[in-house]
Amino acid sequence: MCTVSILRHKSGMTVTSNRDELRTRNEAGVKQELAGSTQRIYPVDAQAQGTWVGVNDYGIAASLLNMYESEYQGSLSRGLIIPRLLEFQSLDDARDWLTQSLQPYLYSAFVLLVMDRNDLYRYRWDGNSLTEELIEFSHYFLETSSSVDLVETVAHRQRIFKEWHDAEGHCEAVLTFHCKRDETSSTNSICMAREHSHTKSVSQIQIDDNTVYFRYLSPDCLEQFVNTQIDATQLEVVEYELLDSLQSNTAVLPKVCAG
Repeated sequence: MCTVSILRHKSGMTVTSNRDELRTRNEAGVKQELAGSTQRIYPVDAQAQGTWVGVNDYGIAASLLNMYESEYQGSLSRGLIIPRLLEFQSLDDARDWLTQSLQPYLYSAFVLLVMDRNDLYRYRWDGNSLTEELIEFSHYFLETSSSVDLVETVAHRQRIFKEWHDAEGHCEAVLTFHCKRDETSSTNSICMAREHSHTKSVSQIQIDDNTVYFRYLSPDCLEQFVNTQIDATQLEVVEYELLDSLQSNTAVLPKVCAG
C-alpha cells in the first residue's frame, strides 16, 4: 500500500503518493471540509471512509502506509488517523497528539509520515510500540511498502527513484515518475500492476511559502497518464492560502482551478 516521495525545493516541498490497493476496493473521490478552523482535503476510501494522504491549509501533511513486516491487526481503520491529524494547526500539536493521545493498539500496523514544509517525522507502529523519528534529508526521500517480495520491491523502487532523481530530480517531473510502469516488471513498478491489485490513484501535495496545492489522479483517469509526460499545470488542482497558525485562525475556502 503506497509509495510516497518527498522533494524539497526553495520554498517548501512536494509530496507525491501512489495508493496500491486491491482492484476490487474503490475510492470515493476527494473530500474537502472545514474541521474547526482548519480546512482539510484528502481522498477517501469508499469502504472504510478513511484516507492514506492529506493536507490542510496550515501546511500540515500526512501519508500512511501499511507495515507488512508486522501481522498485528487492530479493530479500527488506519485511514481514520490522518483526518484527525489534519485538524491541527502546527506540526508540534500533531506530534503531541500522536505521542500522547493516540491509542495505536486500536489500529493495524502502520508507517505514518507527518510533515510541514520544514520538517518530516516518521512513526512506526508494529503492534508492540509506537516510535517517532525525525527524518533529515537535503533533497529527496522515498518511503514504500509492498505485500509481495517486500525486500526486493523496496530495494528496486529506492534504486530507480535515486536514478531518476540523479538524472532529472525536479518537482515538475515527479508526477510523471509516479506514473511509470515497467511492463517487464509491473509487479514492483512505481505504478504497480498485479493480478489482484494495482496502483489505484496518485495524489500530490505541494507546500510553498504562501500556498498549498492538492492534485489527484483518480482511478478513472490514472491509466491514461501511465508512461506519459505529465504537465501538472494542466491538471485540476485545489488551492489553499497557507495560513500562519501564530497569526490567523480564519480558514480560507479553497478554489478549484486548472493549474
